[in-house]
Amino acid sequence: MRWSRFVALLFAAACGMSDGSPLDGLPPGTTVVDWHFGATGVSTTIRTGQFVAWRSGDGMHHTVTWSSTPIALDEVDVPGGGTSTAVHFTGPGDYRYSCSIHGATVEKGTVHVLVPGS
Repeated sequence: MRWSRFVALLFAAACGMSDGSPLDGLPPGTTVVDWHFGATGVSTTIRTGQFVAWRSGDGMHHTVTWSSTPIALDEVDVPGGGTSTAVHFTGPGDYRYSCSIHGATVEKGTVHVLVPGS
């Protein structure tokens, strides 16, 4: 009798769990950028209204820290071995970023946001 309860509870718990995919919880269509030590010249192009997230490709903790133009955005945490939350880009422009942990000479990139239809 106890064994059957254990199996039933285990089955119920498994049904509600995610598969552990790094994309769990991200908006559909999110562009995921591989962010790792030594990543320089990373260039990502999207359209206004789309989302971008960063995945730690080397298991290390990183940040996405923005320059002040075209607007300053909040720093994004990229957990070691994980994926950041998605950033929603609502205006066109070139958004430059670097890792505040490892420095701009070691990790930097740009998100190019185009107007819809361009």
